[in-house]
Amino acid sequence: MVHHREAVDMVDMEYRILGRTTLKTSAIAIGTWQLSGPITLDGKADGFTDVGRDQVINLIHACEDFGINTIDSAEIYGAGEGERRVGEALRDRRDRWIVSTKFGLRRGDTGKRVIDCHPQTIRKSLEGSLERLQTDYVDLYLYHSPPNVKSIEEGKQILDALKQEGKIRFYGISTDNADLVEQLSRKNAVEVVMFSQSLLTYPEKMLDLVQSHSLGSMIRGVFEAGLLTGKYFQHKPQLTKEDIRSSWMNDAKTEQYAVYQSLVPAGFSMTALALRYVLDFDTTHTVVLGGKAISDYQDALQAFQLAPLDHETQAALATLRQNLRQTSFKRRVINKLKRIFA
Repeated sequence: MVHHREAVDMVDMEYRILGRTTLKTSAIAIGTWQLSGPITLDGKADGFTDVGRDQVINLIHACEDFGINTIDSAEIYGAGEGERRVGEALRDRRDRWIVSTKFGLRRGDTGKRVIDCHPQTIRKSLEGSLERLQTDYVDLYLYHSPPNVKSIEEGKQILDALKQEGKIRFYGISTDNADLVEQLSRKNAVEVVMFSQSLLTYPEKMLDLVQSHSLGSMIRGVFEAGLLTGKYFQHKPQLTKEDIRSSWMNDAKTEQYAVYQSLVPAGFSMTALALRYVLDFDTTHTVVLGGKAISDYQDALQAFQLAPLDHETQAALATLRQNLRQTSFKRRVINKLKRIFA
């Protein structure tokens, strides 16, 4: 095994308890959508340019050297190729990892997007994921599409049965719909929730639910699809059509986010600031990143060398968020009016 820790000055990973699950997760986790290869759904790109299976395996092993112990996938990523790559990478080291995967969103035989998390499909989806992951259990099993409210209790019975059988340890949902999480919480049908939070996105109700119900939290979208990495502050992205972001990011006004640059502490990167902001929340247990290279994770580790943000910086970031949200809202309204009157 190649050891990579020297490259990040021996930064010690931080670990947090994932809500009431008792799992001790690294504060940074690996997201694998970007690592799973291209996929088309309904004739449109819904993935990313393939970095290659060998590079994915090397990246996962390097992240283990960095102290990362949590990885997230889904049955739809790469139409199953994502889980297969994770399974290959974790072979002979499964016991060192917290493995999360998601169900209820998959690619049908004809290439259509299938949105279906009916209780009767859960067991079959899990068996497929376990086979691809080369394991007999997953630590976290999450809804990838919203369950029918009328089916929550039946779904809970099946998920509880799978827990009893030792095939899953804990379950939950990936969603930004706080009202749905509240409904699941009332029925004690959620233990972990994955949702978006960033310098631009402040999900107040979701954060309250995480705290009041002791839910495990997995934060995604911390870099807003790359807008907050600093990579596109000066140069517009030139993404290929295989990249799901190309339809909107190639034309986005990415330079407007350069206003954050003035708040980045000397010697640190924009990604460190964006990560530090989210890590400072008591409600943050792990941040799921979608890096495609080992260097992306090396850069992210800088966040642990950055002190918690002071009140003045937090206030400045809140003001920027409000200003950028207003600008974004105005642009959406103008674009909608153009479409109506075109």
